[in-house]
Amino acid sequence: MSGARTPYPARGGTSYWEAAWQQGRRYRPLDTAETEALRGHLGTGRGRPALDIGCGEGALTALLDRLGYRAVGIDCAPTAVTDARARHPAADIRLFDFDADDAARLPHPAFAVITCRLVYRWAADKPAFLSGVRRLLAPGGVFWVVTSVHDPAQEPARSWDAEASDVELLTSGWSKAQVHALGPSLRCYALRP
Repeated sequence: MSGARTPYPARGGTSYWEAAWQQGRRYRPLDTAETEALRGHLGTGRGRPALDIGCGEGALTALLDRLGYRAVGIDCAPTAVTDARARHPAADIRLFDFDADDAARLPHPAFAVITCRLVYRWAADKPAFLSGVRRLLAPGGVFWVVTSVHDPAQEPARSWDAEASDVELLTSGWSKAQVHALGPSLRCYALRP
């Protein structure tokens, strides 16, 4: 990470994200284009388990539930979890730091779908994060990632943009990697083992 980037803790971002949520920071809401892209790549859940890493206010977790998945949303910020539970009382939202907590605490040993919306850029140790995802993803599953990608032709990097090396790491080693552009810098990745 370059010196111009927002400082981020080396491991476990609870204090960072909790402070942001307490200050009222909110993030890009799900829109129709993103929802349709997700539906097209994931299809219906048919009762299979799904994990939403960094669920924030819980909108994606609730959408996965509506698509028929047994979705579990996790976030490391207590304020985000409280907000998500209030907004989506029927959703299974849990306080859990994917960077630091033991995956054995999750309700399923494997998930048909794992989502990571606007979170990947912030993973403190991206190789470890991706290894954790791979261990939890069921055979034939989909890892769905939404992230902003830095395009040097557009403008200087923003703190929330994934760099080219981050994207290369994200997309390598999968049997199938599909990319769906939602705008000049926002990308959806459907990655399959």
